[in-house]
This record gives sequence, C-alpha cells and structure tokens, in this order.
Amino acid sequence: MPAPHPAPARPRTWLLLALVLMGFGVLGLILARFAAPDRVLILASPLDDQGRDLGPGMETLLADCLEVLTGATVTHAATQPTSEDLKSMASDTRFLRFNGRREGTSLALTLEWNTAKGLLGDQPWTQEAIPSLPPRQTMEQVIRQWPLALRHRQMEHLFPTTPEQFWSLLDGMSIRDDQAAVAHLATSQKLVEDEPGCATAWATLGDHLYRSLWVQPDQAGIGLNSRNHHAFQNAVKLVPGHPRATFLWAMMLTDTGNQSFALQVLRDAIRLRPGMPDLYLGIAYAGRTAGLLELARKALAQRGDLLGPLASPSSWFAETTFLYLGDLDAFRQDLTRASSVRQDASILFYKGYFALLQSDAPQALGFMRSGSDPGMAPVPFRDLCRVYRAYLEGRTAEGLQDLRELDEIRGKLRIPDGEWTFKEAEAYALLGDADRGVDCATRAFVQGFSCSAWYETSPFLAKVRQHPRWPTLRRNIRERQAVLSGSFPPGDFQL
Repeated sequence: MPAPHPAPARPRTWLLLALVLMGFGVLGLILARFAAPDRVLILASPLDDQGRDLGPGMETLLADCLEVLTGATVTHAATQPTSEDLKSMASDTRFLRFNGRREGTSLALTLEWNTAKGLLGDQPWTQEAIPSLPPRQTMEQVIRQWPLALRHRQMEHLFPTTPEQFWSLLDGMSIRDDQAAVAHLATSQKLVEDEPGCATAWATLGDHLYRSLWVQPDQAGIGLNSRNHHAFQNAVKLVPGHPRATFLWAMMLTDTGNQSFALQVLRDAIRLRPGMPDLYLGIAYAGRTAGLLELARKALAQRGDLLGPLASPSSWFAETTFLYLGDLDAFRQDLTRASSVRQDASILFYKGYFALLQSDAPQALGFMRSGSDPGMAPVPFRDLCRVYRAYLEGRTAEGLQDLRELDEIRGKLRIPDGEWTFKEAEAYALLGDADRGVDCATRAFVQGFSCSAWYETSPFLAKVRQHPRWPTLRRNIRERQAVLSGSFPPGDFQL
C-alpha cells in the first residue's frame, strides 16, 4: 500500500509563519536602526596638490562619506590621543589617517586604520593603498575597501564626475578662513552649475555663502539668503539628512530667526541619521534660542553620549544653554573647557560676562580688557568687550557711543542673529539707556530669540523689565515659546 501523501499546510499555518517571519524582519530593522553607531576618529593628514596641502578638504570629504554611507559618529583630532586618552575610549573606536597626492588630474591615496585597543597593544596600522586613478574611482575604491558596513547607497551624489571638478571641490573644502571662502564664491557657484548632482558641491557652496553672510554680504550678490537656502536645500534633496549640510542649514536658519524651520530640518535628519553629534548641536542652538531649554539640554546630553571621552566644546560658539537654565556651575565648566581649546574674543567676553554675574567687577574688567585688544577676533565680540570695558571703567558716554556704532554695523548684516541682539539690549540696559534697551530686546524677539527664561531673569536686563513696553514684549515672547514648545517636544528628536 503506497504511503499517504503529506497533508498540505493549512492557510492559517502559512499566515502565522508569514507573520512570524515579518516580525523577525521588523525586529531586525529596529535593532539595526538603534544599534550604536561606529565611532571613527580622523587624524589630521596631508594631501599634496603641487605644494599645496588639501588635507583639510580630504578630511572633510572622508567624514562626509563615513557619516552619509555608514552612519558612523565621526570626530577629528590634530594628533593621536595619549595612552591615557586611549584607555578611556571604547576599545573598538576606529582611527583613520591618510596620505595622498595629486598626479596630473589623478589621485593616489593611502588610508591607514587602527583601533583604540590596537594602538594600546602596539598593533600595526592596516594599510589600504589606492594607486593613481581618476579621483572619483579612487574614492569609490576607498569606500569599497574600508572596514565599515555601508548602510546607505548614495555614493553617486558625493563626488563630482570629472577630475578637474573634483580638485576644484577639494580646494574649496580645504578653506577655513571666512574671507578666503568669500573670495572662492564664484568658483563654488560654477562648480554646482557644472555638477548639479553633487551634494558635496552644494554643501560647500552653502558653507561659503553662509560665511559671507557674516563677513561680506555685499560681495555675495543679490538674494544671498535665498541662494544660501537653495544650496543647502539641494544638498539635502540629493542626500536626505546630509549631516554637514543639515547642520549648517539649521545654523543659518536659526541665525536668520527661523528656528521653527531649523528644528523641522533637524528633526527630519535625526530620524535618518541619529548618530551625528553636530545635528544635536544644531538642535541645542535652535532650541535654546527658541526658549526650548529642556530640548536643548537633552540634545547636548545626547551629543556628549555619542562623543564619549572625545566630547569637546563647540568650535562655533559658547554654549549658553546652561546659562539660560540658571545652572551657572555647568556654564562655568563649559567655559573652562572651551577656553582650554581657544582664547578668542567670544570666550573672553563670556568669561567677563560670567564674572559680572558673580559680582566680580575687577575680574570681569580683566577679561573685557583682554577681549577688546585690537588683534582679537571675532570682531563683533571684540567690539562688545570694548563696550563692557567702558561700562566697567565708568566711561558710560563712550560705551554708549561704541554700542550705537556696533548696533549700526550689525544692522547692515543680512544675518540678524537675535541672540546677539539680545546681548546689545543687555549692554544698553547696563549703560542706563532703557529706551534703546527695550528697542533692542524687541528687535531680538523679532529676529527669533524668544528664550523667556533669560529675558525674565537676566540681571543685566533689569532696567528693560521696568520699562512700560516690557509687559507686552513679555507676553509676546511667552506666546511664541509656548507654540514652539508644543510643536517640537523632545520625543520628536528621539530625546
């Protein structure tokens, strides 16, 4: 008697099996989505272009590629960390250094990889040498060989199509000086016209336009703000959530008083790329100036968690979130860390500002004198130090004159920066001009600064809070802050 045929699986059984498999698939996606990102520290390295060093540009390009394609958390260092620093890092933190050169229009590039554990154990660096090839091919081969898994497939939008345009891009990406960026604008503009599908070119143009907003807006042509938006928007359209473009775009939006749009852009990017520290720095900046201090605090904490022992103060600005929260000890600690990295006019101003908050006028005067030295930069903070120095030295009329001149210069810029205008309001109030103080405080609000906590508690703004126009201004600030708070809860940013 023949063996009976096995009974076919019931439809319900197949359905249950499909659901189980689907569940495992969804779980896998969720785990991959929230897996801790790889950490990569890029060491400053050289790339010779006929006697010019384009290493800074290559470092930025490699960071873009790592962030966009692998989701890695990328940091930078001038030199290899000490053994003590290495011991404090996650053992699997990767280190990357490179050496490259231009040969005609081709690129020869050697990458070397190691880990914190390997460096502590004196293990040799793993070397990947790419022979001289057209630059796009060199970069594609680099990416195929590096020891990180690719999570996104957007390589085609990261490099120009021709060797000549690649070298033009790398030249622009190597610029660190604001005036040099302005001088390079025509070249950056032509590059995106020739390479409209290159997100890196659009991000670089946006960077240079953003710098020109601060230093020489008249040289950047008509419609500078809209051109700047357009550049960053194109970069993000080509590579959704492009970390560098999104961060700079959000900074520019915040500086021009559009915190709501800045937070929307950052929220969209964080959902795609949650391992990018600069995105959280952008959230903190937009959040604190909008009065969303809990959002800003949580964003800074998340940035610190991502960077771990590599965490360092922002190179962009002094972090005032803790000041507005009333956590003066945390604000002092952040200033101390920042001053160990740089001693520019902005840091010296805030150190003097903090001393004034502590009622230590002699120490405040010392910092303001140092910050007002003619050789100090950034220039706006140097000039503000000079105003505070005049106040502390009892030269009220001279201080008011300097402040009016500074106010007039700032009024001509196309990037208003309400947080800065608020500092002018405080200075006017300190110098006894409550009318101009309330004018400036109102202008700061119009320019996007709506942190009600600091408007209402800054001791330097006391005379403004006694002005007849203060109740209306306070009501407007609170109303806007309430709207933004309801629109952007921390949970929307995975915080």
